[in-house]
Amino acid sequence: MLGIILAGGSPKLLRLVLGDVTSRSLLKFPGRTLLEMHIDAALRHFDRVLVVSDDPRVGNTCSHIPGCAFVEQRSPGIEGAICDGIASAGETGERLATLLYGDIYAPQSMIDSHMNIVVRYYEPVMTVTKPVMFRGTFLKVDVDPIDMSIKSIGDGQHVFAGLISMGIDELRRLVCQQGLPLHDALKRVAASQHIHANMWLGEWVDLDTPWDYLLAVRLYMTHMKGVYISEQATVKDTAVIEPPAFIDDGAFVDHYAVLKGPVYVGRGARIGAHSFLRNNVAVYDNTVVGAYAEVKRSVLYDAARIGSHSYIADSLVGKKAQVAPYTVTENVPYTGVAGEIVVTSTHPLEGLKVGAVIAAGSKTKPHSVLSPAAIYSNNDDS
Repeated sequence: MLGIILAGGSPKLLRLVLGDVTSRSLLKFPGRTLLEMHIDAALRHFDRVLVVSDDPRVGNTCSHIPGCAFVEQRSPGIEGAICDGIASAGETGERLATLLYGDIYAPQSMIDSHMNIVVRYYEPVMTVTKPVMFRGTFLKVDVDPIDMSIKSIGDGQHVFAGLISMGIDELRRLVCQQGLPLHDALKRVAASQHIHANMWLGEWVDLDTPWDYLLAVRLYMTHMKGVYISEQATVKDTAVIEPPAFIDDGAFVDHYAVLKGPVYVGRGARIGAHSFLRNNVAVYDNTVVGAYAEVKRSVLYDAARIGSHSYIADSLVGKKAQVAPYTVTENVPYTGVAGEIVVTSTHPLEGLKVGAVIAAGSKTKPHSVLSPAAIYSNNDDS
């Protein structure tokens, strides 16, 4: 069986988080990247996994993982990535290829459920899901509820979840030789072959915007347990840590800081005195949270700076962004901004709140009040 992770393409709005990194698969989660999560999940079922991308930093990640082989994407689009992956594999003798989109967040169990069907029947399998809200670009799928097969592609109440196993010969002929877009090729295959439907209704987020990413990190952090403090970290005696919490190598937590989990503090991060982090906060590598700052349900990306006395809620601070002292983010229920932004996930959105996005490399002014669902950027390079 040939396993291919498609990890190229444009970062879209997630460039506001990543800065100069282009592949969304390199988005960080507490302790590892999305790509590492996907590779680990895939290697449970494949001896070798091909990762195709136009970002060489994906290759750097792949090179550290046994069983991962990087394929540089030279042809445009997702179809080009598929064809480059198949071509690099050569004649393996395998009949099916399993394709996994690298910009989808889902737990290990989604891939496990898919591969269980593949192993049972060794026929084409498509994983589908039913998000709370649809984006117009999604491929809709109609599923027969009796025999759990794909009735048609292009309409229906479910969407393609970014995971499919199908014939290598069909992919090569329809996509690589005839030049059909992947969605059209899938329609052609569905009309002539039996495709099993793997119905996935667990955690699933399409990572297209910063707000998608915020939700995915929160879902990931709900699985944290206990308290881990690295031997290379420094936590002052008067700091208060309530589980779950993870404090990584070289992190520093100052006097009277309160961490109320789930909280992740990355390598080299510094948490100031009397600061308050609570309810799903991810502080990534070398980020600084100033004294008396409060952060809740937010992601602070690498090397960000949060000024003292700031209040950051339900927000995302991009790579190397600088939040000036006394900055306040306003947050509102998602239902109040659903017309402005769309979060595509299977997770119920009624209780979700939305704050601001402070773009990578940007700076706020002291005493700024940032509106919900707004993007703040004053750096053209972000």
